[in-house]
Amino acid sequence: MDLTLHRARFPFSLEKWYIDTLLDDGSVLLVYLGAITLCAVRLARVTAELYPAHGPIVRGSATARHVLGGENILRFGPATIAGDRLRFTTAGLSGELVMRSRYPPCALREPFLAEASRTLHWSIEIPDADVTGTLTWPGGTRAIAGRGYRDRVWFDLYPWRFPIREQIWGRAAAGDHAATWVRTTTHQGVITLSWLDGHMAETPTVSGLPVGVTLDSARAFLDVDVVAIEGLRLQGLRGILRRISGDPHETKWQAACAIAGVEGVAVHEVVRWKT
Repeated sequence: MDLTLHRARFPFSLEKWYIDTLLDDGSVLLVYLGAITLCAVRLARVTAELYPAHGPIVRGSATARHVLGGENILRFGPATIAGDRLRFTTAGLSGELVMRSRYPPCALREPFLAEASRTLHWSIEIPDADVTGTLTWPGGTRAIAGRGYRDRVWFDLYPWRFPIREQIWGRAAAGDHAATWVRTTTHQGVITLSWLDGHMAETPTVSGLPVGVTLDSARAFLDVDVVAIEGLRLQGLRGILRRISGDPHETKWQAACAIAGVEGVAVHEVVRWKT
C-alpha cells in the first residue's frame, strides 16, 4: 500500500489518517495522524484517545515534526505505520498494535467530492481488522484485543467554501461481518454510500445504514467543536479557524449493533457545520 503523502496545495490542504479499535466491553481507542497546510505553513500532530466503558478518559498528543511515507511505511513524527503494525508514543498515551486486515482496501467513491479543480479523496485502507497489542500511559497499561479500522482523507477544497453541511459516518463489526456507511449532505444534494462484507451495499437514504445493519444502546463519548479538540492544540488559531472552516461540531457514539442478526460493536458520528 502506498502511504506517500500528497503534495500540499496552496492555499490550503489537509491530509489525515483516522484509526480506531473497538473493544468488546464498549471501550474505544481513537488515533489520528493529521497535517494541515495553510499558506505554506504546515501543522502536523498525532493524537491518541482511549475512551473506556468505565473510568477516566486517557489522552495523549504530540507534534509531528518529520513526516515521510512510502510503500507500506509511514513515519509521522512519534507515530509509525509499518505494514500491519502501528506504533505511537506521546506523553499521555502510547501504544503498539498489530492490525491484521480481513478485507482489501476500498474507496466508496473516487473522488468523494469535486468542485472545479479541487477534490476530496477518502480511502478506506483497512475496512476491518483483528487488532492485538498494548497501550501504556502514566500509571497504567492495558492489553488490547478488538476490531480495528483505518481510513485516509486528503482534500484541497477551500475550507471557507466547504461544500459539506452534515456528515453521518459509522462502522460496525459483528462476528464474521463488517460494515461502513456514510451519508453526506452538500449544497448540491445528498451522497449515501455503504460497504458490507467486502462489497458495496444497498443503503436506504433515510437511515444511511446498509440493509441488515442495526444499532442499539448507544452512548455519546465525544461531543465537541472540532477546533476545540484538546489534542489539536489550536488555542492561538481557534478564532480564525472557526471563521474559515464553518465551525464544525462533532458528536461520536459507541453502540451495540447487529449485522445479519449477529451481535457486535459499532462507532458512529455526526459532524455538522454551523455556518
